[in-house]
Amino acid sequence: MKKILSLVLVVLMFAALMAIPASAKDDVYTFNIDFPNPETASAFKALKDWAAYLEEKSEGRIIMKIYSGGALGALPDCVMNCESGVTDGFWSGVTIYPGVFPATEVMALPMIGAKNFQVVNDVLNALLAEYPVITDEWSQFKVIALHSSAGSPVLFKDEINGIQDMAGKNLRISNAYTTEWFTNKGANPVSVGINDGYENIQKSVIDGGLFFFDQVESSALYEVIKSLYVGQTIYPLNMLCLNIDKYNELPDDLKEIIDESGEFFLQTSIDYFDEQQDRMIGVCEDHGVKIIPEDEESIEWLADGVESAWQKWVDTVSANGLPGQEILDKALEYIEIYNANYD
Repeated sequence: MKKILSLVLVVLMFAALMAIPASAKDDVYTFNIDFPNPETASAFKALKDWAAYLEEKSEGRIIMKIYSGGALGALPDCVMNCESGVTDGFWSGVTIYPGVFPATEVMALPMIGAKNFQVVNDVLNALLAEYPVITDEWSQFKVIALHSSAGSPVLFKDEINGIQDMAGKNLRISNAYTTEWFTNKGANPVSVGINDGYENIQKSVIDGGLFFFDQVESSALYEVIKSLYVGQTIYPLNMLCLNIDKYNELPDDLKEIIDESGEFFLQTSIDYFDEQQDRMIGVCEDHGVKIIPEDEESIEWLADGVESAWQKWVDTVSANGLPGQEILDKALEYIEIYNANYD
């Protein structure tokens, strides 16, 4: 009798299991991630490592397919395509979309005071987690990480003795706030596309200006410059985000894996960006470019008068209903806190 009851129980359990839909444990979730830059970019390498990390941690249940070079849409549509569900996620630059993340852009102000881009990473993600004004700005996405890379060097077509020699030169700027800053330093700000530096320097349309190491590498700017200043100027702001609805469809165990992956991506990107900066400085030196490292005198000179550029930002965001001065004060407070970790 006991054997019969045991057999009946086994049959009933098997029948119950068959009646349950396929377990989420067996489901595979594929995300199509938009990366607008070429595959040679350091960020692409970090994204590929992040995708491999997620696939391994999830035992093949999370697949991140990274599409480079605008394969999923034009750069200006990157954010909108993710928010609307056309893509499942994206990596891009924050300041490419002016006015979309205005509070976060405070960390892109010139001479903001961060000792290095790791400090910018720390501050960005702390503000995202702890400061409601910035938290709310990103509520439409699942943010994996906000991050930076090496600060923008200042490139010069001719040989200079120090950054103070920028006065009187036609230099590329990145926005209205760097325009204000460079004007205060006696330079003539010029707006040209960030990927159009080679031709504009070669033809003397500009005498140099602000370009990130990505452009020094991808556009081979080391071929048309004679000097490169490396130090605190402006930091790029980047974002890696997922479509919030797609993320919310995941079972809790996979959400936890994705939540924890941000730290992996941040550290991986730091390694790649550090390597890129060191490598490109070496390439510049090999091409006879004079490298001018920052010192206390150059930092003080560049920072003198930058407050008017900050005030322009405060006035602009305040006019759009945000507490501009409060945001700036909060950012400076966090920068001071996290700078202490790199003494």
